[in-house]
Amino acid sequence: MTKGFKGSGVEQPAALHPDEIQRNLKTARLGKKIHYFSEIDSTNNYAYKLAQTGAAEGEVVIANGQMQGKGRLGRSWVSPPDVNVYLSVILRPKFAPVHAPQLTLMSGVALAETIQAFIPRAPEIKWPNDILVGGKKLAGILTEASCEDDRILFVVVGIGVNLNFPQELMPEAIKATATSILTLTNQPVDRLDFARRLIQGLDQCYGDLEERGFPAMASRWERFFSLRGKRVRVEGPGGSVLGKAVGIAGDGALILEDEKGVSQRVIAGDVFPMDT
Repeated sequence: MTKGFKGSGVEQPAALHPDEIQRNLKTARLGKKIHYFSEIDSTNNYAYKLAQTGAAEGEVVIANGQMQGKGRLGRSWVSPPDVNVYLSVILRPKFAPVHAPQLTLMSGVALAETIQAFIPRAPEIKWPNDILVGGKKLAGILTEASCEDDRILFVVVGIGVNLNFPQELMPEAIKATATSILTLTNQPVDRLDFARRLIQGLDQCYGDLEERGFPAMASRWERFFSLRGKRVRVEGPGGSVLGKAVGIAGDGALILEDEKGVSQRVIAGDVFPMDT
């Protein structure tokens, strides 16, 4: 039994059932328990509540569609049913809260590497949390943490990926700035296969981060960082910062270099390329 996104012409499995995702799933910690919803307000909201009530590390919340998909800075994530992947993972890392931003970057590596297997060109990571192809957004990451002074209680990593979302059916608000794997390849994606590979990639990258630290993963992240050496503007909580993007620090901060060659760290904000 299949069900397609209305008007898309793309046939899709009716549901991302946990037992189908877990079939042949090769992970150490992630995905041993999966909560599935045909529709939900937000997978991050539900995963956060689960984590607050003691859910184990590695539990996954996945939905066929979201009514109130969440992006960074209070933005929304367009989440129609039947065509994409929306999931959230509960992590309970043992490092200090100051290193929590590394989980977003780690997730970016896992997501970019998963996507790369489905498209003919390499995706780009827009620091800190978006995946672009040809300058258009294909996927996004939202991490939400609960911390005490000296430790992380839990982190929820939410991911949305546009798989079989036809460009012509995207809302006008995102049509010019978003894309999907279907648009890029003219081929539909098996959502079960994609979700399984993504969970496996997150599991592997998370294990690498805990065992070896982020500096060992930084080179994998920077393979997808297309703004290295380019002038950018970062809009952050304290205003705008201008400079040449050099790369990222071991803790995940973005490093910019000003016209005098002085480096500065940026820990939060949106990055915009500038004309050179």
